[in-house]
Amino acid sequence: MGSGLLSVLLAVAVNVATGGALPPTMAPLVPVAWPLVGALTVVTGWVAIRQSRSLRPPAGPGRADPAAPPPYATHDPAELPAPVPDFSGRTTSLCDLARLVDEGRRVIAVTGAPGLGKSALTVRLAHELRHRYPDGRLYADLGTGRGDPATPGAVLARLLGALGAPAEEQSGDTAALSARFRSRTAGHRILLLLDDAADAAQVRPLLPGGDLCLALITSRNALTDLPEATPHPLGTLSESEALALLAAVAGPGRIASEHRAALDVVHACGLLPLALRIAGARLRARPSWPVYELADRLADERSRLDELRVGDLAVRAGFEAGYDTLDAADRHLFRSLGAYPGSRLTTRIAAAAAGWGQLPAGEGLERLVDAQLLVPSGRDGYRLHDLIRLFAAERLERDTAPAERTAALERLLDAYTEDATEHGSHAWGGAEQATVSLLVRAGVREGLPARAHHLARTADRWLYDQPGQLPRLAMWTTLLDAARRAGNEAQAAHALRGMGAAYLYEGRYDQAIDHLRMAVAVQQRAATRAEQIKTRRLLGDALRRAGRYEQALREFRTALDDYRATGHAMGEAEVLSSLGALHLDRRRPDEAIACLEPAVATLALRVGSAGDVADAERGLGAAYAQARNFTPAERCLRSALARYRHHDRAVGEGWTLRELGYLDESRGAYARGAEHHRAALAVFARIGYGTGVAAVADAIGDNLLAQGDEAGADAEYRRSATVYADLGDHTREAEVRRKLSA
Repeated sequence: MGSGLLSVLLAVAVNVATGGALPPTMAPLVPVAWPLVGALTVVTGWVAIRQSRSLRPPAGPGRADPAAPPPYATHDPAELPAPVPDFSGRTTSLCDLARLVDEGRRVIAVTGAPGLGKSALTVRLAHELRHRYPDGRLYADLGTGRGDPATPGAVLARLLGALGAPAEEQSGDTAALSARFRSRTAGHRILLLLDDAADAAQVRPLLPGGDLCLALITSRNALTDLPEATPHPLGTLSESEALALLAAVAGPGRIASEHRAALDVVHACGLLPLALRIAGARLRARPSWPVYELADRLADERSRLDELRVGDLAVRAGFEAGYDTLDAADRHLFRSLGAYPGSRLTTRIAAAAAGWGQLPAGEGLERLVDAQLLVPSGRDGYRLHDLIRLFAAERLERDTAPAERTAALERLLDAYTEDATEHGSHAWGGAEQATVSLLVRAGVREGLPARAHHLARTADRWLYDQPGQLPRLAMWTTLLDAARRAGNEAQAAHALRGMGAAYLYEGRYDQAIDHLRMAVAVQQRAATRAEQIKTRRLLGDALRRAGRYEQALREFRTALDDYRATGHAMGEAEVLSSLGALHLDRRRPDEAIACLEPAVATLALRVGSAGDVADAERGLGAAYAQARNFTPAERCLRSALARYRHHDRAVGEGWTLRELGYLDESRGAYARGAEHHRAALAVFARIGYGTGVAAVADAIGDNLLAQGDEAGADAEYRRSATVYADLGDHTREAEVRRKLSA
């Protein structure tokens, strides 16, 4: 009735306001027609709203009004832990994860080994995204790292309570709780962080419903059987990120003045965020400590994991949690890897360590990958983080008998020795150099000197021309000490020759000559004639490189006469190759060609001598160039370059590129010569071969000076002189510095 009267009054008012006529009895209302229209419109609207609400049927039992917000939304749970205040690095990961969210991914799993900072990263990301999820930010610690993973049912009950569900909805089996959780999160913008998940079975019931929620998961398990999740595997920090994190935790200015020591610390920590936080906290707690004090403590691998502990934080604890999840067979495999001192291994090496066949070893390695205790690395390769390797060695020491540990090391030494033979399954390069050295030293330390010496002698042929000879030098030094303690002169002579060769390829010629002469002296009492000739030839090379040409010539001629007397054609060819290099140094190309042509022809007949043939071809090409016979010079150099590249011999590749640069300069093509020199410099810089860097920088300086670029030449001469100074080759340093303009 009220609404009808209002309708009549409204119609009258509108009629008057628009020029219509009123009955005489209502004429006084004309002046207020327009105000009346407005007032009546408001009143009419209010009445309509009240009537529509009164006419809506009441909701039935258990049926919520779909248009109204659920009662739990008013809770707006904000459970995220506080972000780490000194968070550093991971900029790329944060951007990548944010991009996945922008793309609409609703379940993202950040996975990786213990200590990589998965939780710190995801908490930081969750805080950066919190404004996108106004209906709640939930957090659940799933407890894997403590060894007591939470049950999905218990987690769901707590999450439902955080969302305001009544007590009766917080009980029941996992399936019912999961359904309620999905129902209550559907249609709302809620962020859920599931931290430290054990596996997919634990996570799957906890995933929210609808398309508006985001679930972030961290796990040391790869979660490969959770297809709902987009994986984001996490690796270690870069060196610069690791330094920044150490500095942030240690305190302002703490490491700035001790950069070298700080680098030692971050690498001892394996670029692992947890280890770096612990190291930084120890420095912060001890303001009187210089950084090198901590670096020295961490240098000892046997106590490193003990040092990486502060308060309730310990690197070892995370590894123990992962180890405890393995079954007995995989624990044995993991422990066996503790006998292996390298960081990269193959299925074959793992099988040798465990005493298994390759098929079960490969399957076991994949399970260790799933447990984030290994990382795949190339074809049939795996990488073991240094700190995890130390933990494996600890478990090997603690959980196995001494005889079993020795047997594992014996199998590793034998496997590497087999691979180093002519018919081995792998052709070695620089990557194996450090591992061979470490295995040999472990063999000596564990009472297996004969096996260790056999590996060193067999493997040395693959290591002799690789950059970075310090591991090789350490290997032979260890064997020399062992041989002297045992009174074994033959092994001592081998070790002295190995040390001399390592010094030679490091460019430390005086030390090379000293050790090779000691080897010659010992071999006169305890070596075959063939061994003596080999050492004399190597001594001649060292003398030649040191510029002592007459002494080198005597050694080469003695070796050549001995080889000819014994009918050793290949040995004769090797000495002729060295003699050719000597004549090249003395600018006698015709004599060099006379030596190198038969050397190349003979060496090409020997199986497995690609490196020797390439060396001789490079020398022959340089000799032809000196004789200004450019066509055969280029043919020989190109052939040598192809051989070096085919067999991945970077040092030879670099020297050949330099010779091609010289050849171009001989033809007057200085710009092209500079290109070849810079290509050589890039090769040497990539592999860290200082002698090559210094020599080629000197060559580039000469090239630029010939083109009239005095400033550019001086810059290259300074680079060359600096590297020679770092190598301790002060004679060549002085020669280069004399070229600098006044």
